[in-house]
Amino acid sequence: MKEKPPLTFWRMMFSEMMLSFLAAFFFFFIVFLINQVLLFAEDILSRGADLVSVAKLLFYSLPTIIAITVPFSVLAATLMTSSRQHADNEFLASSTLGIRPLWIYIPFLIVGLGIAVGSFYANDWFIPRAANGFKTVYAELIRKSAKVELSPYTISKYGDKLLVTGASNAALIQNLLIVDQKQGADANVVTADDVSIEFSQDSMDAILKMNNITEEKKLPGGEPGDFSMTTARQGDIRIQIREQIPSYSSTAPSEMSIASLARQIREKESRLASRLREKESQKATALDRLRLSYAQSSAASSALASFKSLASQKTEDTSLQIYRLEYQKKFVIPSACFFFAFLAFPLGIGSRRAGRTAGFGLALLLAVIYWALLFAGQTFGYRQGFDPALSMWMPNFVMFAAACLIWISRKIFTGHFL
Repeated sequence: MKEKPPLTFWRMMFSEMMLSFLAAFFFFFIVFLINQVLLFAEDILSRGADLVSVAKLLFYSLPTIIAITVPFSVLAATLMTSSRQHADNEFLASSTLGIRPLWIYIPFLIVGLGIAVGSFYANDWFIPRAANGFKTVYAELIRKSAKVELSPYTISKYGDKLLVTGASNAALIQNLLIVDQKQGADANVVTADDVSIEFSQDSMDAILKMNNITEEKKLPGGEPGDFSMTTARQGDIRIQIREQIPSYSSTAPSEMSIASLARQIREKESRLASRLREKESQKATALDRLRLSYAQSSAASSALASFKSLASQKTEDTSLQIYRLEYQKKFVIPSACFFFAFLAFPLGIGSRRAGRTAGFGLALLLAVIYWALLFAGQTFGYRQGFDPALSMWMPNFVMFAAACLIWISRKIFTGHFL
């Protein structure tokens, strides 16, 4: 009796899983692509983006979409394969021929591990480069839309600044009025005969280049109605573009490579350690003052208050927690391919309703559960004092534990694995 199946058997299993993977990939890819389009559709359409720019934004979004699509495609492919083989009694026939369940399990694990490793390296290479391309195209859209918004006879608000424009002459806007509303009713006012708009190369701010400027500014600490007046022949003023876009003007941790993210984490940990040492030094100094001023009640009271204040202060770095979370996420998402394959085989042969359709339906249910666990883990991970590694790896641990539980239960209740 054989224990190891022929290579033809393995080749058929690999072929079936790859075909199922392609079908599932197409389904999940369309779902996540539509979700991505809906996320920025209103923003893009409000800017009057042309078709080429929209196509570029979608193209640069593909690596992120594919990174999420691949694990769920592996889940669906392996479940569809195991459920179909269970429905056609292929596992029972293999067991009758003396083929050990481990040899049937190996193709599932190889597929899961191989795609996990490939997905990890692909994500680490493509996502940072695609993110830079996305920001470049998006920044150009903002520049174009901002030029359109600074049009004649309009009232526009940019952050705390209210802009009122007059007529236009060639590339200049005439009779500009800028009201700085940062101080509420005591607003500063700037007027100019004409203005043109430019954009800095290193930021997302707009620079208004003005001619014949008059500024009326409230005097600090002065009486109501007191103000200063300043005139100038030329001047520039920097204003923030209407939409706040910190995620596009800087590199988010999710857009970094593993090496860059690890380097940023080490730098943040070093700065945090320095702050902690400084705090301990201040506490020691305050404690020494408290001991030296023990005989003087007023000085001792002040030293004690200073020591309590230092002791109660929390020295933490929220951004460091986020970076650690994203670092773990770089490994968690691709490795889910292996854990899904590890779970799919025992789940497929143990399901009452077998077949490819039943396997795909079960995969959709597990995808929703895994997504909910991933969201919960990420939410807990943002909290200080909660281990980011534990919170992010929790969904994969649940999948692994579920697979082990299914194997153990099957062995206990049936006396065999297949």
